[in-house]
Amino acid sequence: MLREALVLLRRSRGEKTRTLQVRLFAFFAMFAIALVGAGFLILTMTGVFNTAESRHLTWMEAQTGHVQNSVSNDYSKLSLRGVSFARALSSDIQLWVQKNGISEKELSAHPELLESLLSEQAGSLLTVLDNNVCSGAFIMLDATVNPAAENAADKNAGLYFSRTNTNNLSSVSSKTHCLRGPAEIARTNGLELMGQWRMEFDRYSKTLFTKVTGAARQNSDSELSRLYYWSNRFIMDGHSEHVMLLCVPLIARDKTVYGMCGMEVSDMLFKRLYSPDSHEYPRIFSAFAPADGDTLDTGKGLIAGNSYLTSQTIGLLAKETRHGDALTKWRSDPGAIYIGLTQAVRLYPSGSPYEHEPWSLSILMPVSDWDNQVNQSNFSFYGVLTALLAVSLLAAMFISRRYIRPVVSALELIKSDSRSALPKTQITEIDDFLEYLAGLDEERKSLSVELERVKTAGQEQLSSATTAPFEQFLKRLDTLTTTERAVFNLYMEDDSAQQIADKLFVTINTIKFHNKNIYGKLGVSSLKELKVYVNMIKGTPDGG
Repeated sequence: MLREALVLLRRSRGEKTRTLQVRLFAFFAMFAIALVGAGFLILTMTGVFNTAESRHLTWMEAQTGHVQNSVSNDYSKLSLRGVSFARALSSDIQLWVQKNGISEKELSAHPELLESLLSEQAGSLLTVLDNNVCSGAFIMLDATVNPAAENAADKNAGLYFSRTNTNNLSSVSSKTHCLRGPAEIARTNGLELMGQWRMEFDRYSKTLFTKVTGAARQNSDSELSRLYYWSNRFIMDGHSEHVMLLCVPLIARDKTVYGMCGMEVSDMLFKRLYSPDSHEYPRIFSAFAPADGDTLDTGKGLIAGNSYLTSQTIGLLAKETRHGDALTKWRSDPGAIYIGLTQAVRLYPSGSPYEHEPWSLSILMPVSDWDNQVNQSNFSFYGVLTALLAVSLLAAMFISRRYIRPVVSALELIKSDSRSALPKTQITEIDDFLEYLAGLDEERKSLSVELERVKTAGQEQLSSATTAPFEQFLKRLDTLTTTERAVFNLYMEDDSAQQIADKLFVTINTIKFHNKNIYGKLGVSSLKELKVYVNMIKGTPDGG
């Protein structure tokens, strides 16, 4: 049934033929496609197409590890040096208060002495700036130079020196300015006042001061090396640049917490030190920010990358999906998707009141950049396979045309009248076939001559053998009745028995009855023999 269905389907579609060359080209083309497809499958199964992604992932891991190690080491060094700075500063201030006959607790009660105290410590701040990879250094005291002012509770006396041009690798060309502190101290040390200069600290600085000194008071038995704190990214009042501050409390021998000191890491410095290699990915950037489970808050950290301004942040990023085994996708509030690697950075030691505030270093880029680079790396493989397929198809066309040419020529020659003198095609099968056809032609000619001779002889014998019975048959026609003659005449018109019955309006049995009578009167034994004589009558010149 299936075969019959296929035959019917073919007939319904019509007879569609294909030339031998087209069929041969299709065979070679399918063979080439199968080979290229098998090659593609093998490359896919062996992970060749994943090599590009693996290479980029290895590069990303190396970048992340390098930047993470740099950030971790540098921040650890700054933390330790900040603690050392706080200890040295506390010793110097202790000597100063003893010389002036007061204690650290009484600093807020002697605003007239604060400028003298700060003036003696200005050199220490400049030394810290020169000897550390930082963009600023500061001292904040739990006191104000004007306690009678209306907002004195929000003010803190102190010094804040900031270094500009921190994007330059050399500190020689950088310039140090005074951002906070008495103007006379700045002039004495040859420092210019920044346009955002203020006499004292206020606003966010006060909030930060309260957090650090409050934690130090609550953990009075802790070592100073466990009490330092790194602030979130913020911009100081009147300043134009975002910074992170290392804050270390100033603690007297009697456990009195009377201020804090520390160092600054600005956006520009962070960018100079921790920007990832952007040769392959122009929009790649590093983000050092608080990490809380599935969120990464770059608005509280620092970002470094050639295509991002130092003041720019992505904001809060939410973990979306994991990409493969290592990369993570993050979605920002505006809907942009970033992809990259994230590694934890431990800022605080065990026992620190801030040890549960996790930070991480991430190397991120727009997900489209990653996909484009990986796909571009695979284009070479796709190009080679495509070129191989194109060359294979051209070769299939050339080979099929060249191979089929002698076959087509031979077929054209076969159509000619004479096949005995056909040229050799140099193809064994075709040459044998041509010789076979030539032999058949010779046999056909011989048989034709013999058949003609036999036919002529037979006709002569038949004519002599059938002349007498035929004459008798003609004479017996006169013995037929009118009805029988009508039946015979219809046989002469090549009608069948059923057709005769229909024309004479009788049954088939009646016709059979008449046939029996006709056979007996004419001397024939069957309808077949009767039709022999009928044909002989038709062959006579007068038709009987």
